[in-house]
Amino acid sequence: MKRSSILIPVILAALALGFSACQKDTTGTPGSSSLGIKLTALNKSYSLPVNSGGMKSASAYSTSITWDTARMVVSRLKFEAELKNTITHHDSVEVKYEWNGPQEINLFDTTVVIGTYALQPGYYDAVELNVEGFKKDAAGQPVFYLSGIYTSNSIVTPIMVKVYDNIQFKTEKDSVNVAADYNSDFTSTILLYLDQLLLDIPPSALDNATLTNGVIIISADSNVGIYKIIMRNLGKDRHCRHHHCHRHGS
Repeated sequence: MKRSSILIPVILAALALGFSACQKDTTGTPGSSSLGIKLTALNKSYSLPVNSGGMKSASAYSTSITWDTARMVVSRLKFEAELKNTITHHDSVEVKYEWNGPQEINLFDTTVVIGTYALQPGYYDAVELNVEGFKKDAAGQPVFYLSGIYTSNSIVTPIMVKVYDNIQFKTEKDSVNVAADYNSDFTSTILLYLDQLLLDIPPSALDNATLTNGVIIISADSNVGIYKIIMRNLGKDRHCRHHHCHRHGS
């Protein structure tokens, strides 16, 4: 395999179990494409406990969490892939691109696009996207923040997750095809499944959590054991699936 290095503005990836892309044909040079990135949180409400594979375990408790706020400061997106020769499919060039913010994202707002980038047609292999949030960019506020209510046996308690530390996670995809014979506008959505952040945290840990002014605050300084598990879950590598639609250019 013959490789060289180039920089082109392209990002393709997804977080957790989802990678989605849809088109909206407008105008453009034949064969050109553009890509916008979104970051969206799913599963606002769920029962506990959450175990590996997303399966819920039988429990003597009736427990659940409902989040009403989810925010993240996105400092940097780093894309790496191999762009294969569209004719031979053997030769490739190493593609790297870096987007720098920061930009605070409301994870429940599905309309927010981090950026739009021109796409070079071709076959992208070994696609990897790194998402980073830096505390220096958060201006003293959490890099990642959740708030909502925790319900256990009909007792309702406010709950917050405050992450002031740096955050980094990545996702990988074996191959993505960007066709050259269409004008395509893609929106790639990074999906964050909120139930997976509490993977393997038993309801008893939240029932026995320390309260601050009546609130369960999970941070590096409060309920540290739970915080470490959430940080471990947040930093896990993620799988992705890719779907894209095309419409012929006008």
